[in-house]
Amino acid sequence: MIPALYAGMWRRTLLAVAIAGGLLGLRLGSARLHPATTSGMFREQRSLMGTVWNIEVPENGRPAEEARKAVAAAYQELVRIDALMSEWRPDSPISQVDAAAGDHAVEVPAELRQLIERSIGYSEKTQGTFDVTWRGMGRIWHFDDTFAVPAAESVARARKNIDYRKIRIEGNRVYLPKNMSIGLGGVAKGYAVDRAAAVLAAKGFRDSLVDGGGDVLASGRRYGQRWRLGVQDPRGAHGELLGAVEVSDAAVVTSGDYERFRVVDGVRYHHIIDPRTGWPARASIAVTVMAKSAEVGVALEKGVFILGPVEGMDLARAAGLEVMEIDAGNRRHCSAGFARVFRGVGGGGCEAGGR
Repeated sequence: MIPALYAGMWRRTLLAVAIAGGLLGLRLGSARLHPATTSGMFREQRSLMGTVWNIEVPENGRPAEEARKAVAAAYQELVRIDALMSEWRPDSPISQVDAAAGDHAVEVPAELRQLIERSIGYSEKTQGTFDVTWRGMGRIWHFDDTFAVPAAESVARARKNIDYRKIRIEGNRVYLPKNMSIGLGGVAKGYAVDRAAAVLAAKGFRDSLVDGGGDVLASGRRYGQRWRLGVQDPRGAHGELLGAVEVSDAAVVTSGDYERFRVVDGVRYHHIIDPRTGWPARASIAVTVMAKSAEVGVALEKGVFILGPVEGMDLARAAGLEVMEIDAGNRRHCSAGFARVFRGVGGGGCEAGGR
């Protein structure tokens, strides 16, 4: 939830896509400066929204130039959404809302207002474990070279600035109380993934893979076969997989306590903060969610992670998600739908209900 950097920033759960029947690591820390066409697959990688994006489209017999133009249009849509919804850009409408907190309401584009309203709905569904006002905690938690475990009093004081129920919306005008701040962060990135795929489809490329720093929407198929996405072992070395899922027309997103963290006196402090306490969540170490859209997956995965293998799985069932949740004891808990499409390394699987 807290956007911050650490040396292993690019270590993500979703590491791979199927290429010629195998798994190709996306190598998220690398930089591809130019688009590439390989065996009829057009790919382009760019850095946007503080992460690395990969877009891939099978050409399916169409000219590579058409694929290039479609992918360029998808990236242009990402640039547009970043300008509209990034709280890290002082000129964005959402930053203007934050800057006016406690003073006055701000008129925002309807598209942004609608995402804020949906985010409030996600907060309600997750019992507040997803809260779009998380940014009100400021820099209490930061996982850079200056990391220090904050004092309990500082956490308790900062946590008072988190409460999605205090957002006020009238028409397209959004008001926040003093000291509060909206951080769309991951949910805006999920929305952007969905929008990029929609642009590709509108350009005639119904089959596509859009990967926003590990939040993936796999649309259609890859030459008639389902897209195959690798799942990182949360306690394994970088690139060591638990297995893979084979999906079509589904978003696959993840949260893990190994993405941004520090270990102090034997305790792992990580970036997935429970808004109800202000401290890192402890019930899970990783969650992989399959959803109809990346926006929904990103918004609800945090709730599944924080609530843990009982309440979190209940949330997943109620929301129609397919999930693999790995609890604090490194035990797997899978929904029936996830178990059906998961193929474990060495032939192992993930039985519904856990192992």
